Amino acid sequence: MLRVWRGEARYLRAALFLPLWFLSWVYRMCLGAREHLYRTGLLRIEQASIPVVSVGNITVGGTGKTPIVELLSRRLKAHGFRPGIVTRGYKRKRTGTFSVDPKRDDAASVGDEAFMLARRTHLPVVVGTKRIGAIELGMREHAIDVAVLDDGYQVRDLRKDMEILVLSGRPEDEGGMLFPLGPYREPFQSIRRADAIVVSKGDVSDGARVFMQAIPTFKVSYRPVFLHNVKRDLIGPCVFLKGKKVLAFAGLGDNRSFFELLRELGADVVHEIEFPDHHEYSADDMERVSSYRDVEMLVTTEKDAVKMNRLDIPKNLFYLAIEAAVENEEELIGLIVQKLRGK
Repeated sequence: MLRVWRGEARYLRAALFLPLWFLSWVYRMCLGAREHLYRTGLLRIEQASIPVVSVGNITVGGTGKTPIVELLSRRLKAHGFRPGIVTRGYKRKRTGTFSVDPKRDDAASVGDEAFMLARRTHLPVVVGTKRIGAIELGMREHAIDVAVLDDGYQVRDLRKDMEILVLSGRPEDEGGMLFPLGPYREPFQSIRRADAIVVSKGDVSDGARVFMQAIPTFKVSYRPVFLHNVKRDLIGPCVFLKGKKVLAFAGLGDNRSFFELLRELGADVVHEIEFPDHHEYSADDMERVSSYRDVEMLVTTEKDAVKMNRLDIPKNLFYLAIEAAVENEEELIGLIVQKLRGK
């Protein structure tokens, strides 16, 4: 679908336009009906006994919200809170509601983003489809006093004290078309629910900007931190990429941003291989990326690398670790802290 949304498959888009438009219209009607049910009280909105901060988006993946969840959770801890990260653990194999243990669990069982967040932050990460249940488990097991929801913008059955929306400026996002005709999970009007907006990857479209007025807005960039050799478990500086012939591969919602970042760091990206978001890597995938003889390094993302622990890893495979950097970060953190302490 990404190729259709980007305009790269024009004939396919033309052939599928009418059925996709109809499905998109049905989806819009369902969204409107659900919103009406919540607004009139026919569907229940639950209230957690601790403050809830939500970080989410209105598109299908690729806006970079997970590094922002990590950043905000760390900052809240620095301000004296005991934050816990709550996520649904997309594509996880383990069922139920549970806390992630990065020493015993793996990405396949708990979900790649949940595992990576637990490993990087050393904070409680609780996985559960029902967010209120996950929050209660976090309170019992870890005494958390604030819940940070990863991908929580569409969670409507839980009252949130701070709603942070991550918006992207990707070209395929400009039209605002609802899924499956476009990448949007909600129409632009839903932007009004946000208490703060974080803009990543360029400028947002004019259609989105209309609904952003009077909402505090911040820019975010994603800076490289280090390179990690997966096989040897060694860390090195990102400057090591400069001038190297690289095969880059990733399974993100927006793989192109990762490839562009490698080029910005001076890598000679000879080959790009795109996998679907949350791709589960196999031995065949490792054999495929290892088969190229005209490259010096294979480079992927940390989110992808955490899913390769049971595979035969090539010696020249690295992942690039990144972190979010928000302009006027203290202002954003101040807004959140003020809201939470008011609660």
